Amino acid sequence: MPEIKYVSEISDSEDILSKLSAPVRNWFLDKFPDFTEPQKVAIPQILAGEHLLLCSPTGSGKTLTAFLSIIDDLVRQSMAGSLSDTVHCIYISPIKALANDIQKNLIGPLNEIKERFLPGRAQDIKVGLRTGDTPQKERERMLRKPPHILITTPESLGLALASKRFRPLLNDLKWLIVDELHSLVPTKRGTHLSLSLALMDSVVESDVQRIGISATMEPLNEVAEFLVASDSREDEENAQRVSIAKISGSRKLDLDIILPTPRFTSIPVKEILDHNIDRIKELVESHTTTLVFVNTRNMTETFVQRLKVAGLEGVEGHHGSMDKSIRLDVEQQLKEGMLRCVVSSSSLEMGIDIGSVDLVIQVGSPGSIATALQRIGRAGHQVGGLPRARFLPTSSHDLLEIVALQNGVLSGNMDLLKFPQNCLDVLAQFLIGLTIIREWDIDEAYELVQASWPYRNLPYDDYIEVLDLLEEERRIWVDWEENRFGKRGYAQMIYYTNIGTISPDNNYLVFTSDGTLVGQLSSSFVSSLRNGDVFLLGGSTYRVASVIGTRVNVTPATGFRPTIPSWTGEAMSRTSELSFEVLELLSILTVQYRRGNSITPFLIDVLGLNKPVANALSQFLDEHSATTFQVPSKDRILVEQVEAPLPTYVVTTCRGRAFNLALGYLFAGMAVRDEITVHELSFDENGFMAKLSHEVEISSIPEVFRSRGSEEILNKYLIDSQLFAKRFREVSSRSMLNPRRIGAEEVSPKQFQLKAEQIMNRHRTMDDSVIVREAMSEILTTDLEMDQLRQFMERMDSEDVRIVHRRVKIPSPLGLTLFMSSFEDLLSLRTRAYLIKDVDPEILRRLLGARSLATELDREKLSQYYQSKVSVPKNANELLRLMDMGGGLERQLTHPLYSDKLKDIEFETLRAWVHELAERGLITKVRGTGLEKIDDKWFSMRMTEVHGTLGCLAVAGAAEMDDLRELYTGGLSYEVGEGFVGGEPSKWKEKQLSDPLDCLRLKLLDMLGSEGPQTIDSLSERLPFPTAQVEAILQELEMRNLVSIGFFTQTDEGEFILRIDEYRITGGEFNVIDYRTLQTLILNKSFSKFEEPADAIRNLTFVQRREELLHRVENYRFRDWKDIKHDSDIYNGRLLHNRVGYTLSEKLPMLMGLRGEPWFGTLEEELIEKIPEEGISRNDLFSDYPKGKENAHIQRSLKSALSNMERQLVVAKQFVDVPNRKRSMAIFKRLHGRVKPLPFDKALTDLISRIGPVRLHTLRLFVSRPVEELADTLRELERRGSIARVVALQPDPTDYYSSHEDAERLLSPMQEDRKMRILAQSDPFSSRFIQEVRLLLKQGWYYPVFKGVDPIGRVLMFVVNDYLEIKDINIPHSYLDDFKETFAELLENYRDRLIDVSVLHAFNGVPVHDCDENIQQILSELGFSSMGDGERYIRGGVVEPRSRKEINRLLFFHHSIHQNSRWENETLALENTIELRDDFSLRGRCEMFRVNLDSMVAAHQLHQGSNLRGHLVWARYQHFQRLLSIRNVPTESEDEEILQFFRDTNDPDLYMERNAMSRSEFRKLVSPLVRSGHLIQDYRGGFRTVEPLRKVDLWEVKRNYLRKLVEDYPVITLKQVERLAGASFAPEEISDVMHDFEDDGTLIKGFLVDDLQDICWGRLDMLEGMGKISRTRDLVIPPSDPLIHYFGSLLRERFGFGSAYLVFHKEEPIAAFKANTRNDKIELTDFVGDSELEKEAIRVMKEFAWEHDMPLSGKLFDRIRSRIV
Repeated sequence: MPEIKYVSEISDSEDILSKLSAPVRNWFLDKFPDFTEPQKVAIPQILAGEHLLLCSPTGSGKTLTAFLSIIDDLVRQSMAGSLSDTVHCIYISPIKALANDIQKNLIGPLNEIKERFLPGRAQDIKVGLRTGDTPQKERERMLRKPPHILITTPESLGLALASKRFRPLLNDLKWLIVDELHSLVPTKRGTHLSLSLALMDSVVESDVQRIGISATMEPLNEVAEFLVASDSREDEENAQRVSIAKISGSRKLDLDIILPTPRFTSIPVKEILDHNIDRIKELVESHTTTLVFVNTRNMTETFVQRLKVAGLEGVEGHHGSMDKSIRLDVEQQLKEGMLRCVVSSSSLEMGIDIGSVDLVIQVGSPGSIATALQRIGRAGHQVGGLPRARFLPTSSHDLLEIVALQNGVLSGNMDLLKFPQNCLDVLAQFLIGLTIIREWDIDEAYELVQASWPYRNLPYDDYIEVLDLLEEERRIWVDWEENRFGKRGYAQMIYYTNIGTISPDNNYLVFTSDGTLVGQLSSSFVSSLRNGDVFLLGGSTYRVASVIGTRVNVTPATGFRPTIPSWTGEAMSRTSELSFEVLELLSILTVQYRRGNSITPFLIDVLGLNKPVANALSQFLDEHSATTFQVPSKDRILVEQVEAPLPTYVVTTCRGRAFNLALGYLFAGMAVRDEITVHELSFDENGFMAKLSHEVEISSIPEVFRSRGSEEILNKYLIDSQLFAKRFREVSSRSMLNPRRIGAEEVSPKQFQLKAEQIMNRHRTMDDSVIVREAMSEILTTDLEMDQLRQFMERMDSEDVRIVHRRVKIPSPLGLTLFMSSFEDLLSLRTRAYLIKDVDPEILRRLLGARSLATELDREKLSQYYQSKVSVPKNANELLRLMDMGGGLERQLTHPLYSDKLKDIEFETLRAWVHELAERGLITKVRGTGLEKIDDKWFSMRMTEVHGTLGCLAVAGAAEMDDLRELYTGGLSYEVGEGFVGGEPSKWKEKQLSDPLDCLRLKLLDMLGSEGPQTIDSLSERLPFPTAQVEAILQELEMRNLVSIGFFTQTDEGEFILRIDEYRITGGEFNVIDYRTLQTLILNKSFSKFEEPADAIRNLTFVQRREELLHRVENYRFRDWKDIKHDSDIYNGRLLHNRVGYTLSEKLPMLMGLRGEPWFGTLEEELIEKIPEEGISRNDLFSDYPKGKENAHIQRSLKSALSNMERQLVVAKQFVDVPNRKRSMAIFKRLHGRVKPLPFDKALTDLISRIGPVRLHTLRLFVSRPVEELADTLRELERRGSIARVVALQPDPTDYYSSHEDAERLLSPMQEDRKMRILAQSDPFSSRFIQEVRLLLKQGWYYPVFKGVDPIGRVLMFVVNDYLEIKDINIPHSYLDDFKETFAELLENYRDRLIDVSVLHAFNGVPVHDCDENIQQILSELGFSSMGDGERYIRGGVVEPRSRKEINRLLFFHHSIHQNSRWENETLALENTIELRDDFSLRGRCEMFRVNLDSMVAAHQLHQGSNLRGHLVWARYQHFQRLLSIRNVPTESEDEEILQFFRDTNDPDLYMERNAMSRSEFRKLVSPLVRSGHLIQDYRGGFRTVEPLRKVDLWEVKRNYLRKLVEDYPVITLKQVERLAGASFAPEEISDVMHDFEDDGTLIKGFLVDDLQDICWGRLDMLEGMGKISRTRDLVIPPSDPLIHYFGSLLRERFGFGSAYLVFHKEEPIAAFKANTRNDKIELTDFVGDSELEKEAIRVMKEFAWEHDMPLSGKLFDRIRSRIV
């Protein structure tokens, strides 16, 4: 053990200066007035070579304290010329930002010393930075010229020590500085560092002085031991000495707590955020630079955006998830004083020098005294600065904690660090690292590990078990007899790419049972989930079915409350010390209460709180004391059993989350042991809540501890929890059993989770798994505070320590927050109607607040409001207005609206008005519905369709249905009167039913709008539909913000009310418009129909996909898209906020104006100057830059620069159709400097006129400028009158910006467009309301189906393997007829995309074969029929599957490769083959092979040229003529001379001689002409010009070529035809020809292969002749054979080769290989195959080689052969 000495002697400044060299002394005097106190204490110790631990406040100059003596020593060596090129000092930083900062702070002083105080002869002192972000190039340079001071992180130090090239550079190491020790020591990262230090001491020859630095830390003795434990100078006789310089933390602090609002204790928690934003804005504006700390990364983003929108300038965010360059930029701006405010989570709390910050704001308690001190110390960070901090509480509980925190800080209390001990996962990682250095003796390595402080007491058995595990998992080898272990296989690569202990938080995907993706959850949230838990996601509730890998499987739980609060898993646990401060504060205040004193004076006078804070805290605690005198304390835990249908326990401890988790999981474990179901379990810092199926005996908890059974109960409960699964994943990853990276490849989260699950399932079955033990140990020491719980229970036997159990109706305020939080997520539900089902009214009233509890409004006030909405009519027109809001009018006035408004009007007067309106055709009578309430009554024309439809439905069975959408309405009708005279119709007209749901929806809206708040029962009584149906429609209306629920007339049941009426009744401040009216306007604007596509694009601003024009352009077809895309006026690019789309050239100035000034790097400037006026392709743009593997980094930089230019709209693309090229060529056009952007305000005005009305939030998706600039510009445009601002309820008043014309249109009623449309989610209309769509139709990817503005269904479909896979269609029955027409139009358009086969699996979640007759009829009319598998329907194809083996047999037979179809000899084979590449492709087609191809080309008059796939082939001249005609590529004028020459002669030497040309120059000239098919060569090497066929129909030539091409293929897919045909055929051309073949009976199309994966064309005659052919011999298809293109996809997907030899065994491909064919040998270079059939593959390959008389050879072949043997 080291000898520890506390030093406090303050040395004289002159003494310290005298010990420094002159340059350093002069620099210091020039820079600083004097040394700080910590410097006066610590620097002499460092100069004396002592190990030192320095603990002093932030801003006291600790960094300079550590470096000054080191700089001095290096300066002395520099002047003496003895400074060696090795690392002298290592500085270890826990975070990269701190490392960057220290580098700058070191280089600055060193440069100043060099420039001003060092002689010219002095050597340079180099500083280097090595972290995970350091490029490889920089690391290589560091090895050649190592820095004298190396700044690094713990992980990079571990890598450096494992590097045999780097270790020698550390031999002269003299100093080691570890900064911010308090953040390293209590984590496994610190444990890893301790092992690295032990290793460093064993491999570095010199003695290294340790210097540890931290601002806040206790206990110091243990930290000092941690720092020096492995120092090589320590032995049994001479204990190592370490000095501790603890400088008092009594630095003056300016702290205060500010309430966000005077009504802090009475307003909902969610509203406090708004008030906090206002307070922060005020504080920032009254200070120069402010740092705002929040507790989560998500809150960082929220606060930054809210502050920017509030108009605060110079505010940015900073957190660990941000890109490194953005973080560094924010840090730099902060230092230079360019920012007023930075919001951060934790990334700026470390010792980064961030310049002059004069205020820190902490939002919410940070949960730790140490964290608070770190953050407070950021203000006044400079020496002598006064730290000023303001705390903003977020709730009453948070206020209590902040008061306790402030008290603890001012009292000088400190958090105690906890040290991980004997971590077996970190040990496993370290041992793998050791093997990279050399082989190790087992006992020698054990001694090395024990030299590390956390492993000083490591049991030898545990060490051996870890070695055993690593050997079993094949990470190392162990020779137990020789007592040695060493490196195995890929261990080095795994170690280098996975070193470290930080575990990333992967997200989980959430899927419903039908495969719909509904969102993501963080792993920290999932760790708290159990099967059966209900949680809130995206406004809907879901129940957990299972958690498998990265997938959470759920079922919708509509109507069930969440059992897991949405914030679970976000926060870190409050420290024990801060919890102790909270308990102390409660104890002191409880004494005051028991004495009968008011606590407010005490809080003000003794604790120094300001009056508003003291009053707020008093109010909160007064409420608690009024409920119970019991308060949690050091000696009390409060258990409140709440009266509820299920036993509900609220346990309040105020001891922090870790303690509560320990007690809560033990509580749950005891319940499970006693076979009691745990329905709900949630935690916060003050306690936990459990909801069980039966009661538990609270008094039995201490008994469990006495019997020592607590850990067993906990282990059993935790082993199946997601918390254990999460920790196990982390431990297995840290142990490198499940690496996250393998080489350069990152393992996908899904693969990682699945592998972790496999490892976990295996280790769970083991008796004593090291990994399981470590995971459980981490939970019990890190997540759960077991020691404190055990101490509390043990004290119950000897002291006055109790668990107080009481039964209550509602918990006391200290426990109420947790209880209420289980209800609070209900407020986020879109259907709050579910609140009224089972929630206590008192809780409801607390939850909903004043807005939905307008209890001060009596019936008289409500009546006055609705009277003002609808007045008593004074003439016929006013009666019509009344009838537009009501139901049927008849003499008895049974309708409540009519009885109220018309009761005082004479009957004769009323009848005259009715007759007048009827004769004018404004009202009519209805009959034939069969419903007495409807027939023979008067209705306005608007209400006629509504009531006629509802009447028919009621009679047709709707009254017995829970969901109208299940009722098919085809064929139903009613009659309306026409031609009225004297109140009687001259005739009756039959009318078809309108949309049933629309009608019921409209009826409910009218009832609520005219009559006021109504309960579900009161509405249902007057409608001929069951309550469930009415409730379903009301809930949909609530989700869409049209109605709301609350208590308005003192009813016990919740009442529904129009949202707009509720807003006005409860005192809304704005003149609001109806949200549906706003949606209707956007719909009408979005779907204006145009004759020309250009007009539609102009109206939309830009489009992204071809589908978006379908409903907007007259007679539009998908095949028109190609012409639109190639229009010279159309540009493609990242037009709006990085979204790729197409627009017109005239729109570019507006789109560019929406962006800020572009940023150019050097490469961007270089590239943009290369772009000519007419544009340039990417290949041409990059042509002057070096290529090849060695220049891959240059090509990456070029692509990145071009991408940057695209993102900023500096360039855009135009597409050009190029002959013989499948894809269009993209031509980059320069916009910057050539197209003048509109000023931002004009561009924004133009955009709003196009897409408005639009919210600020939506505009941010279109505008690439800072949100504060956008908000300011909108305010200015509104002030100028350029745009209008309208307010819609959504559900709260929300600002929308529009043109004045649109604002006027919103004020008058609009006719709704009720057309059905199937849209993509990216559609301009659909994307505007995507959140609403996903709330109504589920999260996930699908095509939403709209009826007007209403999303009413979805189609889950996608194109796969040339057909349309339709997984499910979800459409209400009432819309089937509309859907049939719309879907048929869409399917017809898919034919234009060459997708004419569709496969359907389900309809409304029901397998298609099980659907009812109405759906079967619709599907039949759409052309669907059964596939015969009992599962799917098909449209546009047949299902006649054959086995793949049979298809291959037919293929080989018709291509003359089958043993029964091969030609007798090579001559016959050649005569019957159109083109050949080499002997390999010829030899396989003949039985006897005597003469090779080269010897036969002259006799057969063959030429060599390029085929349509670009390969050089031998063929007859006529074939090349046909190919040239198909290519249809004109010759360039400059090529005519050479083509004419070779028309006359074929001698290339003569041409070269005449033109004085070298052979290489000649090759360069003729190669393009050979590739384009204009030149061919004969067997002597002479050239010949190819003449195209004359007077032929090009289309007929192409058609015949394709027919000949496919006639020998029994089954072929479109992709295979494209690959075989080459680039000269457009996919549309191939499709048209293949369809012709279908029509004439040559081909059939459908699923023709038994795997049913691909849509294929097939030769029916071939397929029917299958039975006569015997099984094919085993064979090899060489890469030169044309068949290899047929198998191209298989070759790539199964074997990973683009081109290779393909081995067939029993007509199935079993292997592929690459080979060089030299010296009459086949030299094997690569091989991939089925390991079980490797022997057969080699046999077939040998036969192939023997057949070609070219033996197999090569090292790889020998290795495989030996393996087989």
